[in-house]
Amino acid sequence: MKYASFFLAIAFTIFFTSCNQNEKNDEAKSEISISIDSVMVNSKGEIIDTKYGLNFYGFDQEKKFMYKFNNNNRHGLEVIDMNKLELVDFIPFEVEGPNGTTTRVSDINYVSDDEIIITNSQAILIFNKNAELQHKYSIYGNEFIGDSIPKDLQMESSGLYIPEKDISFNLINEGFGYVRGFSKLDLYENTRQPYWVDELKKLDDYHISLSLDGKMIMLRTFLYTTFQDDKFILSHDMENEVYYYNLKSDSIVHKKYKSQLSPNKNEVYGKIEAESREELGKIMSARNKSIRFGNFVFDEKQNQFYRFSSYSTSTEEKEEKWKIILTIFDEELNQINETDKLELKEVPKTYFVKDGKIYIYKNMEDELGFLVLSMS
Repeated sequence: MKYASFFLAIAFTIFFTSCNQNEKNDEAKSEISISIDSVMVNSKGEIIDTKYGLNFYGFDQEKKFMYKFNNNNRHGLEVIDMNKLELVDFIPFEVEGPNGTTTRVSDINYVSDDEIIITNSQAILIFNKNAELQHKYSIYGNEFIGDSIPKDLQMESSGLYIPEKDISFNLINEGFGYVRGFSKLDLYENTRQPYWVDELKKLDDYHISLSLDGKMIMLRTFLYTTFQDDKFILSHDMENEVYYYNLKSDSIVHKKYKSQLSPNKNEVYGKIEAESREELGKIMSARNKSIRFGNFVFDEKQNQFYRFSSYSTSTEEKEEKWKIILTIFDEELNQINETDKLELKEVPKTYFVKDGKIYIYKNMEDELGFLVLSMS
């Protein structure tokens, strides 16, 4: 492990640790045997919203139930029994008014019957199971105590809320989504501490812009955030790496990986200014065919993380073929194995782990379904 750099976060020093894992792991990697099954959720005559994929969902602690927000054909939580794979309840919520969620729901946390947490674009809302608002943490426009953020930067109002810690992690941007770091918000004390990550400035080179009719369209990299075992984990889809903030040590770690099965960096980079929608579409198509890295998900049973990545192997535009890689990391986010022996035809976009198995969302004729990967 090598200390690469130090940076100052307002009033105190944060140690930024860089771990390079480019060297091939000397330990022998065992072969991974994977079987795939497909399952469909019984909607019991109702319509489970799958129009825009599987978005805005959360689980109870044991992952017995999924709480999925439907903001399309009805407004509320669809409750799915993940053991029986059936829709068992629907909890209607109000859009406006004293118990309103607004239409901009971004995240769901189910804690208990008296604590269902819905994050929208402006606040964190705590409801009971009767959809009655119990408490509200305002983020947008709130003046937090503690370290300020420079005027040319802006903190995103929608972040990753950690109920058991009563804290939220919110990205800090410059201009059109140029990420510069993140804030740790203590919502009980109403305090804020920003953390600057200079290495993230390289993501500026992946921005694609289009000026059209006096308006600027900006496409940035996909940024993924999750929290596990006192680690706020931040990754993106363009390079084979991860950053994480350790809550206990108050330090940031940067790990770079080397895959033996795929490129380690997307080839479509450099600040690109498209001149038309058609050119923008061609650029995005080329980028999507180059390597893209997915988000990290945690397996509580095996105490390890998984991440999918993919790139196109097609030679003809009409037939899309993908090389899909599953990478396995230990609890400290060290890469321990990878495989491309996957009988998958589509790139996994939304996936999670339950009971040691990876569930990949799949639309099955407009019904909610999953591909279930079992490993040995």
